[in-house]
Amino acid sequence: MRDGFTANGGEIRTGAHTRRKDGGEGPRAGKVTLVTGASTRGAAEGARAQVVSSDGGSIDAHTVVLAAGAHSAGLASQCGDPVPLDTERGYHVQWPGLSAGRPGDVGEGSSQAGLLTRPVCTPEGGFIVTPMSGGVRAAGLVELGGTCAPPVPERFGQLEDYTRWMLKEDAVAALGERDRANDWLGFRPTLPDALPVIGPSSKIPGVVYAFGHQHVGWTLGGITGRIVADLALGKQPEVDITPFAARRFDATPWWRAFRAFA
Repeated sequence: MRDGFTANGGEIRTGAHTRRKDGGEGPRAGKVTLVTGASTRGAAEGARAQVVSSDGGSIDAHTVVLAAGAHSAGLASQCGDPVPLDTERGYHVQWPGLSAGRPGDVGEGSSQAGLLTRPVCTPEGGFIVTPMSGGVRAAGLVELGGTCAPPVPERFGQLEDYTRWMLKEDAVAALGERDRANDWLGFRPTLPDALPVIGPSSKIPGVVYAFGHQHVGWTLGGITGRIVADLALGKQPEVDITPFAARRFDATPWWRAFRAFA
């Protein structure tokens, strides 16, 4: 996706210059341009929005797409649209498995016998166990906790215990020991009505929102991108985006009481 973007004339500016664990240079590391705000003050002629980066620099643009996932709420508020965005924090654990080979290698008499060959979901537990090229991954669980709180260590153990409980003995034996270095926590941007925020800012004409897709950001990314492209070009989207407006919560009594604190 990055290569396709740059091949079509896009410029990628990432976070701080990084180094890999092996000491090598991080891929495509570059200038610090973490967005800290957007405004129209001081923007160049013809620009409708200005993005201010963490190093104090700024970028003037005709259109700015705010698609920062779980980190979008503060930026949207700066653009005049406070939204009740929280994060469904999901956990992830991984096992190396007895194989890192091809699915076709799995069979009776093989050292890989018992290893999963397809994703397995437990609706009751709220997670999915998936065989991958490097082993087996279990990911899921849900907790509302924002983006600042550290992971709850017990959650990793809970996910491991649930996985071992769900699988048959031969599948459990094929997992191996959990790779604790790959324990991971991710943020799913979530809104109370389970709909994303897609559409223009109510205060800054040059800002377009595209965030809050919960668990299905990859699934809805294509159609969202098409809608955003139409908005950026001044076209009418093929989809009615009224239900996705950032200010749709203004008339909701439980939300009005909190707007002053946003």
